[in-house]
Amino acid sequence: MEEKCVKCAKTVPWMVLMGNLTLSLFQIYIGYMAKSKGLVADGIHSGTDVVTTVMVIITVALSSHKDDKKYPWGLGKSEFLGAVFAYILLLGISIMILFDAIKVILSGVIHPPHMAAFFAAMVAIIANYILSSYGFCAGKKMNSPALIANAQENRSDMLSSIAVLIGVFAANIGFPILDALAAVLVGLMIGKSAVTLGLQAYKNLIDESLPGEKEKVIEKAVLQYREVKAVNFIHVRRVGQKAWIDMEIIIDPKRTVKEGHAICREIRQALMRRYGQIKDVTISFTCKEVPGVKGIKRELSIAR
Repeated sequence: MEEKCVKCAKTVPWMVLMGNLTLSLFQIYIGYMAKSKGLVADGIHSGTDVVTTVMVIITVALSSHKDDKKYPWGLGKSEFLGAVFAYILLLGISIMILFDAIKVILSGVIHPPHMAAFFAAMVAIIANYILSSYGFCAGKKMNSPALIANAQENRSDMLSSIAVLIGVFAANIGFPILDALAAVLVGLMIGKSAVTLGLQAYKNLIDESLPGEKEKVIEKAVLQYREVKAVNFIHVRRVGQKAWIDMEIIIDPKRTVKEGHAICREIRQALMRRYGQIKDVTISFTCKEVPGVKGIKRELSIAR
């Protein structure tokens, strides 16, 4: 991992925090003065990102805690826990925005907002694009679910700001209801993002396995060793930015236990070198005839 990427990952959350805080206050103020329900809703959306960014800062700091006797697997799970909390908050905010916007629509008293809201939405689109780009870059480089989740929120903010931009413009050319409908759309977008990404964070929290294609990549790398006849299983658990791998390989029954140990150690070291996101690998091996079920002998060993 490049040193500049590590420094960037530490700086990005603070930059996003200040950006979202400034943007939220700006949107809510202009939205209130311009009487734009859509822009106010978008400003609240940006405000929730301030809370989620604070959670990112806290959980990323916790996840960097070194392994010890009390926490042998580290505190990487705190990133997923923080993400779940953030998305529950977002879901609550989306319900509040939807309720308020629908109430205005049902009342039938709707006035077009001032065009200042249009230019404010344009500023929000540009700002959210910049913030999300920095967040995605740092999150992918560091393999940080919290940073990526935060970047997703800024990207969602950008899309909702586009909806507000269209709504304000349409309201000023004779369709005043579209500003309130933009607020409804913002609420739905926040809710969808909260449910989808929140469920993914929850699955990571309860150790859902990696996608099949990623496990196949690991299996393919192991099968490159001619001593390995097959892979019985691969279990992977994510702990924040890192992954722990547990696997069992099948080797030739003519191999000795000492040779099996050596093969496991070699594979483990190769995987650790090749994939920087792997925290540790535990490999067991069994010796048996590969084609059939009848095994000549079975020996188990673990390399760590």
